[in-house]
Amino acid sequence: MNNVLRLFPEPEPVAAPVVEPTRFEEIWKYWPRKEGKPLARAKYAAIISGKFKTRTMDRDSGTYAEIELSATEEEIIRGSRAYLESQFDKSTYRYKDGGKFIPHFATFLNRGGWEGFI
Repeated sequence: MNNVLRLFPEPEPVAAPVVEPTRFEEIWKYWPRKEGKPLARAKYAAIISGKFKTRTMDRDSGTYAEIELSATEEEIIRGSRAYLESQFDKSTYRYKDGGKFIPHFATFLNRGGWEGFI
C-alpha cells in the first residue's frame, strides 16, 4: 500500500487566484429578492467589463433585438438604488405590493434597469 502512495504523491496546493473586489456584494446586500446570485454576479461582471450582449423582446414587432450593455459600477449602484427607492412606499415603509414586482437582480441587469434611473 505504501508503494501506491509514493506513486501518487499529494498534489501541491495551488494558490487561489486573486479576484479584484467589486461592489456587487454592496448591491446584493440591499436587493430585496435574493434569487440567482451566481447569474447576477456573472452579468454584473460582464456589464462592468463592457462585454455583455443579450437579447430583448421588441414588443412592437414581436422580435428579439440584440443589445450590448455596459456601465460603471457606480452607475449600476446609483441606478439600482434609485429604482428601489421608486418601489418604496414612504407612507407604509414597505415596498409597493410587498415587493412582488421587483425583479430578480439578474433580470434587472439583463434589462439594463439601472439606465432609466441614472
